[in-house]
Amino acid sequence: MRRLLVVAALLLAGCTGSLTDGNTPDQRSVTAAPVPATEGIVLPQTTDGRSAVGRIIADHRTALSTRSFRLQVVSDGGRFSTDVWVDREANLVRVQRVLNGSTDDAVVADGLRYDLQANGSVATSPATGTPYLASESGFFLLQQRVAGLVYNRTGTATRDGTSVAVLRANTTDSTISRSGFRTVVAANSTLYVDRNRIIRELDHEERYADDTVRTLNVTVTTDASVPLPEWYRNATG
Repeated sequence: MRRLLVVAALLLAGCTGSLTDGNTPDQRSVTAAPVPATEGIVLPQTTDGRSAVGRIIADHRTALSTRSFRLQVVSDGGRFSTDVWVDREANLVRVQRVLNGSTDDAVVADGLRYDLQANGSVATSPATGTPYLASESGFFLLQQRVAGLVYNRTGTATRDGTSVAVLRANTTDSTISRSGFRTVVAANSTLYVDRNRIIRELDHEERYADDTVRTLNVTVTTDASVPLPEWYRNATG
């Protein structure tokens, strides 16, 4: 009698937890399922098959160096936020920051930095970088937050009409020390990366030893124009 060999495929479903209660993270573990190379999104991997996030972040910076874009950074539920608009063709950068209820606004154009003062006047100074942020692409901020975490590719999604690969990191037993920051003991983080290796979004939570939880959301929209404020138009005639 001919034997029929039946091969069953075992599907592994991943569960993710949240740290937003400020005390203990959800104890559900994350199991990454095999992910097909769909939508033409090919990302670098380490020798053991994990996502090479360091290379992805470097590629993210390179890809944005020739594109116009908007970068939004929101932390701790909106208490702190930074918006960066970059127009490559017009050589314009605008940065708006909200810090403890106070808003700072600056425009960089033609080698000069224009800052709106509290009294409504405009101060000018030589431009020496992106105001209020270490890099206009968010490179150093992204690098700082994902360092020490292991990301697995878990599927695909859509962000702003663009197909993205979903990379997940979830740990409840970490001892990650960041320069200038407390030790992270748990983290729940998701990266959304498009086929150009632009990080369209980072959704990130960290819990520290004292049970404090900090959140961070970073989003990137390409081909965005710079909304020039009226105070800048008045100052430049």
